[in-house]
Amino acid sequence: MNLFSALKSLPTFFELFKEGKEISNPETWKNRTIATNVVLALIATAVGLSKTFGYEVALDNETIQSLAVGAVAAVGAVNAVMHCITSKKVGLSPDNWNSNPKG
Repeated sequence: MNLFSALKSLPTFFELFKEGKEISNPETWKNRTIATNVVLALIATAVGLSKTFGYEVALDNETIQSLAVGAVAAVGAVNAVMHCITSKKVGLSPDNWNSNPKG
């Protein structure tokens, strides 16, 4: 997929955020999100426990903490998007989708 076709599909992607819309095959996307969360949690636990058991990780504590914060932020953002686009029950209300802010 080139950049131009990716940009052309953005309106379709944003349409998924409307209440009552969902991605096709939501079960697959939810399962992938859960699996990714589990793998990231296992990796984070393994890195954290490795120092406890005497294995030296070639990263200093500040780098590990920065990576952890970045991973948590990325996972949180992806989870929020996945929850919204894989369920017809949540999303932006159609009443408010095209409204202009007053002021």
